[in-house]
Amino acid sequence: MTPIPVPAELSPVERSALLPILGRARDAGAKEPILGDEWARTVVASLAVDWDALGMPRKESFSVAVRGRLIDDACRAFLADHPDGAVLDLGCGLDDRAQRVSPPQGSAWFDLDLPGVLALRRRLPMRTPVDADYREVAADATTDGWLAELPDDRPLAVLADGFFPFLPAAAARRLVQRLIDRVPGGELVMNGYTTLARSLMPRVKAIRDLGVDTAAGTAFDDPHEPERWHPRLRLAQRTMLSASPYAARMPWALRAGVRLMNAVPRLADRSDLGVLRYTF
Repeated sequence: MTPIPVPAELSPVERSALLPILGRARDAGAKEPILGDEWARTVVASLAVDWDALGMPRKESFSVAVRGRLIDDACRAFLADHPDGAVLDLGCGLDDRAQRVSPPQGSAWFDLDLPGVLALRRRLPMRTPVDADYREVAADATTDGWLAELPDDRPLAVLADGFFPFLPAAAARRLVQRLIDRVPGGELVMNGYTTLARSLMPRVKAIRDLGVDTAAGTAFDDPHEPERWHPRLRLAQRTMLSASPYAARMPWALRAGVRLMNAVPRLADRSDLGVLRYTF
């Protein structure tokens, strides 16, 4: 198979979809994978990208895999409780979460990302179909027109894996408000970024080289902050990456850092909001 080129006209934010897929592929190749996403390895093998030149730190593969696994777990639990529910994966990128989660027949799944990302995604090898009513939505999440594609009569799980740091706080608040106002209830599952984590993002060579501006991205230090975005939103669960059961599969050097963070809660709070699950 001839490697698929990544269009030069993709914006920096669109090109950032390459980073998490590389992290998941590295995890899948590990001796003890956390996420075990073999599709990510297919993507990496299919694209004409100098992956080593991206400057993605190998240690980031573990945070990508852990947060992905935790969000998958939360999504499976939501669908177990609401087998006729809908799932919206914001900024899905090149990921195959729907195939990993395997939503049941009777549910609906919407993968949303910018048109350039989904156009590249559609050139990749065919994925295994899912039983749910599956759709890709090519749109800027901050616009309004695409919302009409979502059902308004069933519970909705909104997934945001690495999504909000690329969105200003006002835009994030408005997006969440529009989604909650549209449906009778549901959940918002996201990985949170502290203000410290946001300030450190430009130091990552991959982010810097891509030219992604995260200075105005959504970040907060209080996990209850999103409750102010909408009166129906309530924090139901916080799972810190450093305290998750999957942290035990990290290499010993990273596990040592995790133990240090867990021993100093204030340090952990400043650097790791973890995966946050809200109900509405």
